[in-house]
Parts: sequence; C-alpha cells; structure tokens
Amino acid sequence: MPVSPFWQIRQAVTIDGERYIDRCNLFGGRGSLRVWAAFDCLVAWIAEVKAGVASKHNYVDDDFGFALISDVSWYEPYNQFFPTPQARLLRLWDELGVPHERAKQLHGTSLPIIGFLVDPNAMTVTLPEEGKTRLLEAIDGFCDLSPGNRRRTLAEFQAFTGYANWSFNVYPLLKPALSNIYEKMAGKTEQRAGIYVNAAVANDLVWLRHHVVNASGIRLLDANAWSPRDLIQGSLGDEFALTDASGVGMGIYFPWLSLGFYCDLPTGAPTDTIFFFEAWAVCAAIHRAGAWREAGRFVRRLAVLSDNSNSVAIFNSLRATPTYNPILKSAINVMIDCDIDVCVDHIPGELNVIADALSRGKLDLVRERVPGITLLQFSPPRDALGASRS
Repeated sequence: MPVSPFWQIRQAVTIDGERYIDRCNLFGGRGSLRVWAAFDCLVAWIAEVKAGVASKHNYVDDDFGFALISDVSWYEPYNQFFPTPQARLLRLWDELGVPHERAKQLHGTSLPIIGFLVDPNAMTVTLPEEGKTRLLEAIDGFCDLSPGNRRRTLAEFQAFTGYANWSFNVYPLLKPALSNIYEKMAGKTEQRAGIYVNAAVANDLVWLRHHVVNASGIRLLDANAWSPRDLIQGSLGDEFALTDASGVGMGIYFPWLSLGFYCDLPTGAPTDTIFFFEAWAVCAAIHRAGAWREAGRFVRRLAVLSDNSNSVAIFNSLRATPTYNPILKSAINVMIDCDIDVCVDHIPGELNVIADALSRGKLDLVRERVPGITLLQFSPPRDALGASRS
C-alpha cells in the first residue's frame, strides 16, 4: 500500500551506504497498522455486503472462513476449484486490484490460521510442536536471570506479552501468567528503558512454563456455552456451589448435596478488603470439587455463585492485580489437573442466605433453614496466598 510522500521521507533506510525510500506502508508501528486495518476492514465490508462472501473472518492480513466440503466453485485464473466463499473473495480481490498469490490460497478440512492448526470438524485448535518449542524458548529467555541479566526493555516486555497472548488462543486458562508483567509495565512509555524482572514475574512465568510443558497443545472448542441453568441435578458430572465471606469467616454451600463448609478468616491474608476472602472462597469451592476425584467422582462442570461482583469479574476475565492473582492460579491448577469446566456467576446477596450464615458462623440458622445438612470445617488452599505468604 503506497503512503503519502510526507510519510515516505520517514521510511528512509541505508543499505551499503546508499539511501533508499520505502514508498509502501510498513508494519512495525501503530500508525501503519491503523492504515492497514482501515483498508482491510473496508475490503471485508465489501466482501460480506456486496460480494456475498459468507463466514469471512480476518486477523491482520490473514483471511479465513469455512464452508461445506461440497460447496465449491471454479476459479479460472488458478485453474482449480475452491470453496465458494474463497472463490468469491479471490474474484473480488481481482476486481479491486488486491494482489494475491496462489501458494497462499489454502483450503482443506484443517487450516493453519495465525500459526495454529484449526480443524472445524474435530472442533480443535492445535499449537504445532515447533510452535510450542518456540514458546518455551521465549519463556526461558525472558526468565534467564543470570547475573547482570535481570533487566528487559519495555519493548521486550511488550513483545513477550504479545507472544504469550497469541498462545492463549490454545491455553486460555493461563492468562494470569502475565499479571505481574502488566504491573511492571504500567505507566511506562520509554521503549528502551530497562525494567527489572523480579521474583514475582519469574514465578508467574515458571507457572506458565509448567502448564505449557504438560499440556497437549490441543484446545477442544465447546459447541455450546453453558450457564448454571444448564446443570443437571443428580448428574455426577455437574455440581454447583454458593460462596460467601464476612468479617469473621468464609462459607461454601453445595445445595444439591446438602453440604456446607465453614471456617474462620485465616491468618496471613490481606485484611484491608473483603474482596480477597470472597475470591478465596470461590477458589476453595473449586478445590473442593477437585478433591472429590479421590473418591471416584469426576465433576466436569462446576458453577460457583458469589454475591461479590469483583470476584465474579476476575474469574470470568482471568485477569487480576498481583494481590489476587495467586487465587486465580490456585483455582486454575485444579481446573487443569482435574479437567473441570468452571462457570462463576453472580447471585444477589439476599438469595445467598445459607453461604452468608456459614461465613458468619451462624450454624444454628443454617440447620434451621436446611434440616439434615452436613456441616464441616475447611481450610482454604494456602497457595492462593502467593509464595510470600503461603
């Protein structure tokens, strides 16, 4: 894409002592990406609205889509059949003068998209082994804290987080690995300024590396999202819990099992906000479901209801400040190791009566409201406090 002469002068390069001007839009800056995105989005709109290209998606300069294997059309310039949406897009590019190469026009039952192998029939996204190796090498390189090597530039921080976020297409549960990195980057703008890689950043990346090494590199895509309403009472694979925390304790209530857990507020945790204990109670409920594997029960779907919106938010986004991040990592360890799909949702406080009573130690009220309930004390997972407190 040619750019304005006023911008071309900024794209001078020196090769063997000679000056050259690159007259085209170059990737490498936010401005160039905006120019490309504006153009490509216009082409995408024309393709969908005017040219009838169905199910088209794109990521930067990578266009992809899907169609039935029987839905093909002949494309004369390449002398072969293509999926009909792809053939229509190629014809549109010809009409608009968008250049393309035959070698890059791929199609099949699986397709490489932004470095992943996507199979819509098996509903899988796979990180190839060489991609997994490169990711581990990037983690190891960033974590190399040998003497005199504990600083990285802001540009290096940004490059690594971009690479890691790319991998989260296959490893979505590992997003908390970047919490301390984002904290270190916050407020900084000087690209070449050195940023100290502290123990918290290193610990998060060691955690990331552990799970990447042990993961298959294959993400199974669910055909349908689910909510707590979709759980089936009596199914061994489904369970739900209600959690709460107060100024004196924490409570977990499993209504279908008529089972309640309670404890006093543990020591060693932040005491300036109830939010920490609310999130910790959610984490403890996930650990409880994971522990049932030892008794032969394999919970596949677990819904946890909390009346604390902040707790719901961090579990749904998998993003938290470093204070709360160990809670997410502790819960995710269980979710991965026990293969539990967890949905954390909000419940109004006035409907969370039993978990609230458990958190306040009002056990007589609990027994009155739920006759025959089994009540047990519990200890929340200490690794949720982080390495410095646990």
